[in-house]
Amino acid sequence: MTHMNPVFLDYAAQIQTLFERFSLTQADAVDRASDLIVNAFLNQKRFLVFGSGHSHMIAEEFYARAGGLAYVTPVLQNELTLSDHPMKSTMIERTLGMAKVYFDLYHFEAGDVLLMASNSGRNAMPVELAKLAKEAGLTVIVFTNLAQSSQITSRHPSGKNLHAFADLVIDNCGAWGDAGYDIGEGIMMGSSSTIIGSFLAQSLSILIASKIKTLGLDVPVFRSSNLDNADDYNLELMRKFCRLF
Repeated sequence: MTHMNPVFLDYAAQIQTLFERFSLTQADAVDRASDLIVNAFLNQKRFLVFGSGHSHMIAEEFYARAGGLAYVTPVLQNELTLSDHPMKSTMIERTLGMAKVYFDLYHFEAGDVLLMASNSGRNAMPVELAKLAKEAGLTVIVFTNLAQSSQITSRHPSGKNLHAFADLVIDNCGAWGDAGYDIGEGIMMGSSSTIIGSFLAQSLSILIASKIKTLGLDVPVFRSSNLDNADDYNLELMRKFCRLF
């Protein structure tokens, strides 16, 4: 019989419990989010996704994956990741003026839907970007740790955190500080926001595609690039739906 480390099993059980909590408490919010995005699709508006730091991975999870929704415009910039320098994205997400750069670069327009992922929801740049988007007539969906974000102070001049500018909030149901597994002596590990965020990206994409299919419309879903003739098919979807310019 294979030896199963109890720490591994304990953490796996914790994540399973978190999945159940998220599924039970956030199913309605995710469904409503899919309705907002399908409505934008029908009105030939965009669905944009944004995240910085590790939340950038959630934005990336939405895009250009086999079986993924092609109706996505990802706000993916190198400086928002940890690839340039581990502190660079942190410094940028605290820099208020950068929000206008991304707002202009991606030509945010009224009627578009913007999904923003941020565990803390406190940093100045994402909050400012959400504020600009709301003022411009976009629908803003926020994926955040609501319990934490409702209590911590904001780094934005308004004193408000990201969820305050949302039309719809989806709670990642995570632990304070995004690390919920105690290995002893108060050492916390096991960040969950990316795990739940990846599930959100895939489940929300499936809901959107299913509702588009129910309407009798062509469903914009990427094929695996390792299948024959998939490259041309996927490129055409990118040209049609990923409107970056």
